[in-house]
Amino acid sequence: MQNNRVQNQTKNNTPKNNTPKKKTAKSAPQKTSGKSQNKRRHILPKPIRKLIGFLLTVFIILFVIYSLIVFGIIKNINYEPTGNRSRTQGSISSGAVTNILLIGTDSRNNLERGRADTTMLLSLNSSTNQITFTSFMRDCYVNIPNYGWDKLNASYTEGGAELLMDTIEKNFNIKIDNYILVNFMSFAAIVDSVGGIDLSITDEEAAEINNILMAEVNELMGDDIFSDLLEAGGKLHLNGKQALSYSRIRYVGNADFERTERQRKVMNIMLNKLESLRPQIMKEFAKNVMPTMTTNMSKLKLYFLSLRVPFLIRYDTAQLQVPADGTFYGDTTDSGDVLQVDFDTNYSILRSRIFAK
Repeated sequence: MQNNRVQNQTKNNTPKNNTPKKKTAKSAPQKTSGKSQNKRRHILPKPIRKLIGFLLTVFIILFVIYSLIVFGIIKNINYEPTGNRSRTQGSISSGAVTNILLIGTDSRNNLERGRADTTMLLSLNSSTNQITFTSFMRDCYVNIPNYGWDKLNASYTEGGAELLMDTIEKNFNIKIDNYILVNFMSFAAIVDSVGGIDLSITDEEAAEINNILMAEVNELMGDDIFSDLLEAGGKLHLNGKQALSYSRIRYVGNADFERTERQRKVMNIMLNKLESLRPQIMKEFAKNVMPTMTTNMSKLKLYFLSLRVPFLIRYDTAQLQVPADGTFYGDTTDSGDVLQVDFDTNYSILRSRIFAK
């Protein structure tokens, strides 16, 4: 009995080989995460990737060429900063609106200041996609900072573009960002560089164009006094000298009011012609126009403005006159015949039409 127990105990203590028999394991299929599958699914075919790369390269090359051309054009413009301007507190402004004062002077070259013959505000509103041309009548009776009350164009005579900008801001509470100044020579060169303009003019206007050509413009350009005279009115193609003379007509129609209307009409036509600018025109612009223009905009700012041109030519255009009809009356002061302006009403019009507020 005892021997049997010992034998049984020995059997129980004998180590058993519990190692399982090796089985050939079948490899389970690897599970791919949903993200990896989506990533693989969104990889574009190689031909399309190559096409995109090619188009991107072409775009970069064209952009570089465009940049070189633009900088080649704007490098010739005259830069004249406006310094520490006396900003008017509370003058209306907007991040969506850029206001550039266009000043046309009666000077013959860049060495003399002359008088402000044209004062027009170019407003670019990226929110409403609208360009507004606003003519400021030169006989507006305004308060010129540090000089007192006088005609608007006297501010340019006294202090140049900087004082003219400050005067408009002070009296009409509208912020002006920059200015571009052109003289007689540059205006005519701009029109010629785009191949002239087409205009419908009356017989009276044609006769006055001839008078201005003979009285000053032809002599200014060094041409024969009788050159480029018009036979009659109608739908005509005008060159730079004729367009300049048209813009200076004052004694046909409603005096200065119609004169500023003609100027806005010419500016609108010029803007539309930007759409068809060709390399040859840009070359002419760089050579003959830029050296006659002056601005307080840096070269970089002008470059960024040029990038907006393809969008600007698709904007709607609008025209304003300051003072607006019914918001002024004629008066005689020590400065001569002036326009007494209702500034509050004109401010409201500018706020509504330019800033859409």
